[in-house]
Amino acid sequence: MTPWFPEEMPSGMKALRILIPMAADRYLDPHELQAFRVAGSIKPRVQIGDEFTIIAAQFKRVFPLSKPGEYISIQDGAGKEVGILRTVEGLDKESSELIAEELDRRYFTPKIEGIEHLKQEAGMWHFVVRTQRGPTEFYVRNWRDSGFEITPNRWQIHSVDGGRFDIPNLEALDARSRNLMLQLL
Repeated sequence: MTPWFPEEMPSGMKALRILIPMAADRYLDPHELQAFRVAGSIKPRVQIGDEFTIIAAQFKRVFPLSKPGEYISIQDGAGKEVGILRTVEGLDKESSELIAEELDRRYFTPKIEGIEHLKQEAGMWHFVVRTQRGPTEFYVRNWRDSGFEITPNRWQIHSVDGGRFDIPNLEALDARSRNLMLQLL
């Protein structure tokens, strides 16, 4: 196994490693990894060189907000980490597409492109929004516990049914949408 060395880790990672030790402590070579789906199976399989095959692989982002395309944790069906891909560059096309599809399914967060309606109803905020995948609506119970400014002007909103919505740049929204959001900020 290849150990992680503090000088190779992104800033802040050393402290995380001390608090939350990694199960595998190993970077995987994208050239030696192949992800594929067997007909009839729900979960993908991952072949790692000549070492072994993970029958029901899972993919998780180590840094889902700050580095969504880097540091992909590959886990077995029980959630035990086998290793980490620093990047998907170097994977064959099928593997890269399959991992992207699995990550998209796991981390689906619609991006809000505009707010059509925002009103308080029965103690909850009712949002009617436009996203990259079309119009939708959702409710938020307590804004202070459900709206998070991730970085300046980037907001993540958690709905009462567990959905997550992203406003990548509040200032990039149209004037009407920004004015509606001012009710909450």
